Amino acid sequence: MRCLSLSLMVVLACACAGAESGISINIQKSLGRTPIAVPDFGTAPGQEALGVELANIMRYDLEFTGMFQIASRAQYPPSFTGFTADATKINFQDWKNAGVEYLVYSYVRQEGENLVIECRLFDVLAGNPVVGQAPTAKMEWKRFAVHLLSDDIVKYTSGVPGIATSQIVFSGGATGKKEIYAVDYDGANLKKATSHQSISIMPRLAPDGNRVAYLSYKDRYPFLYVLNLRTGVSTPLSKDVGMNVSPAWSPGGNQLAIALSKDANGEIYMVNPDGSGKRRITNDKSLDTSPCFSPSGSEICFVSDRQGRPQVFAMGADGSNAHRLSFQGGNSYSPVWSPDGKSIGYVCDMGGLNIWVMGSDGSNPHQLTSSGGEAPSWSADSRHLVFASTRGGRSELWAVNVATGEERRIPIPELSCQGPSWGPRRAAG
Repeated sequence: MRCLSLSLMVVLACACAGAESGISINIQKSLGRTPIAVPDFGTAPGQEALGVELANIMRYDLEFTGMFQIASRAQYPPSFTGFTADATKINFQDWKNAGVEYLVYSYVRQEGENLVIECRLFDVLAGNPVVGQAPTAKMEWKRFAVHLLSDDIVKYTSGVPGIATSQIVFSGGATGKKEIYAVDYDGANLKKATSHQSISIMPRLAPDGNRVAYLSYKDRYPFLYVLNLRTGVSTPLSKDVGMNVSPAWSPGGNQLAIALSKDANGEIYMVNPDGSGKRRITNDKSLDTSPCFSPSGSEICFVSDRQGRPQVFAMGADGSNAHRLSFQGGNSYSPVWSPDGKSIGYVCDMGGLNIWVMGSDGSNPHQLTSSGGEAPSWSADSRHLVFASTRGGRSELWAVNVATGEERRIPIPELSCQGPSWGPRRAAG
């Protein structure tokens, strides 16, 4: 993000007060969503297409959260013809009459090679002052600048920042040749991160968002590696004889849990990112695999068949006090702990693989998807899970809103996608 600088500008904007009786509400709350209007960004004459493009990015960001009902253009006040550089010209009573609770005012201007996107969020109903931003970005970072603004709007309205700045890494390609890819959360800016001309799978983003642990056959056998996304350099993590699978980063990014069979049985080990310091933390005759840290780092959930069939267990990070969490029936796989520590997402096979969620103590297990799903990974705000599904014929990435159950496909055309890992929010600078 070195090409993008961000300067914060506090903008106090008071909306007009004084509601009239008999107001016609054209926008109804849907599934608890808050009505918000995001008109096309205002621009200088001749740059209208840029204003439409940036507004569409923000509308997607806000709608994706499941928190907002985006007003259609047909619902805008008849008097509204577009934003100008003067935000004081907004008629808030007209927007209130249209049933809008929040209004996003944005105006884009060019300063040399940079764009300045002035953005203010108005609380139309209460007329409360709000905070605005004016990020400055080179043209190639315009999408990221809008994502920053979207995340700030989500933070203002919910207390928790959005995840529009985040990336997803995944394994993609045809059978026999898979590479690691990185893509923005909305499917934009797809980039191939490896070029091994081999099979590379199971990517896991580090908490810093810059390193990816993954499995690859690039050196003939299935070994684990760590890839630096900035430099493109890949270094060995584990090249032991036998199984080397399931890398999982600790919250601090200074250790990983992995599953190895070098001692003639599948066990979980801790290892440093440079491959040093391996130490075994499980000791059971059954197969233990798929470790995942709790946000505090004090616990690890994992999969074991020590009670007859694969189920989700939890234990201390030192291997102590292992206990079973999943009891809903069927086989359970691929546990992932939510960043807020409250939930564990996982895959359950009860006549078909689907995404489930339970409390971090195993309580309230419930099914999220019904059309198939594998390899779940949490968003940084704990509101969504990304997963892979073949429901459309080829394997694609999908996201599900944990609160509402709404699912949407992440558009990545003409590429088979597996094993996604959702990364942290990215910062400017």
